[in-house]
Amino acid sequence: MAFEFRFPDVGEGIHEGKIVEWLVKEGDYVETDQPFVKIETDKAVVELPAPKKGYVLKIFFERGATIHVGDVIAVFGEK
Repeated sequence: MAFEFRFPDVGEGIHEGKIVEWLVKEGDYVETDQPFVKIETDKAVVELPAPKKGYVLKIFFERGATIHVGDVIAVFGEK
C-alpha cells in the first residue's frame, strides 16, 4: 500500500521550506528513518527521515521548490 509523505510541521511556527537536496531518487529503496531529503527553513537545514521502508514511488517537487506544511512531497510503497 502506498504511503503519501506530507511535509510535517517541524516546529517553531515553520509553515514552509525549500527543497535543498534529494538524497534519493524515484525507484530507490529506503529503510525506516533513513534521511531522504534536505529541507531549508528560515531557522535551519533539516534532513527528513523516511517514515517507513519501501521504494520511493514518486517525488513531487524538484530541488529549489518551496513546499508548505501538509504538501505531499513523496510517495513510498512497494513496486
